[in-house]
Amino acid sequence: MNHWSQYWKISKAVNSFAEGTSASGYHGDVEKFWQTELADLADDAVIVDVGTGNGALAMLASEYGKANNKKWQVHGVDAAEIDPVKALESKPDVAAKLQAIEFHGGVDMAILPFADQSVDCVISQFALEYADGPAAVKEALRVLKPGGKLVAMVHHKKSDLIKDSGRGVEIFNHILNKTPLFMQADLLLRLGAMQMQNMDFATWQKTQPFLAATKTVEWIMHVVGEEFKSDEDRVWLNDAFGRVIDVINTGRDEETAARAAEWLNMTYDMLQGHRLRLEDQLAAAQTEAGVKKLIKAAGKAATEQSYSDFSTENELFAWTFKLVKATDS
Repeated sequence: MNHWSQYWKISKAVNSFAEGTSASGYHGDVEKFWQTELADLADDAVIVDVGTGNGALAMLASEYGKANNKKWQVHGVDAAEIDPVKALESKPDVAAKLQAIEFHGGVDMAILPFADQSVDCVISQFALEYADGPAAVKEALRVLKPGGKLVAMVHHKKSDLIKDSGRGVEIFNHILNKTPLFMQADLLLRLGAMQMQNMDFATWQKTQPFLAATKTVEWIMHVVGEEFKSDEDRVWLNDAFGRVIDVINTGRDEETAARAAEWLNMTYDMLQGHRLRLEDQLAAAQTEAGVKKLIKAAGKAATEQSYSDFSTENELFAWTFKLVKATDS
């Protein structure tokens, strides 16, 4: 769980595995799906987002409620230690939206801090499947009011997203654990820090140790690139290699080279954390049988049960399922 806590703390993203504009929340077909599911909730509804991370889905619900003059109480729960407002303080517009949500970190979604029959809607985006799914479903039904609903979007075992993540795990594992890339980059920086005590950067670049260490780093990247050649592979390679190159390029004198060696170690840990999160994602992905098992856990407590696959931009993306709590529960 520590690799998730660290991600939410340092990623500057509200949702997981997010880059660029997607780091600011859900958009497009995913956003439309959730707006449709939220549209029929009462004006004073209590909504709980389980596995909230840095609050992407909770923020979507909160902002949709405000836009439609709702007085919703929105909560975000996560097993990781989270503080989304602080984590996103460098993005004041996002942090301001998150302040409207009550977050609960270090909370197992199978042991929610809400009273029986006190919640109108439990929502989950790529989160429920990371926990003990059947236990989380039963807990959601405990806190839901009669007629309340649980709506979740979970990873699909056959989605392109999961297939791509599987390749990412393979590539990251190879680079981090089966090549000496980081060891050689570290050697280059530490040698540079020592040598530049007595010479400038331009002179260091002309020395045999610099040329040999640089050539070794380039050779390792070339060999790995020859093994992973597809366009899809290149995205993962560029991410890892780009980070290493950027760190190396900051070491231009004794002080910055020593600092870059420290940053390189942090980069290694960050990429290992990314690999672990991808492995978690692969393990969490559901088959149709897995989704049926989640629904079955509701038993007679749910009167309405449905599920379907979900596509975005004409690509299979996820499973969605909905349970409505029986009114006599």
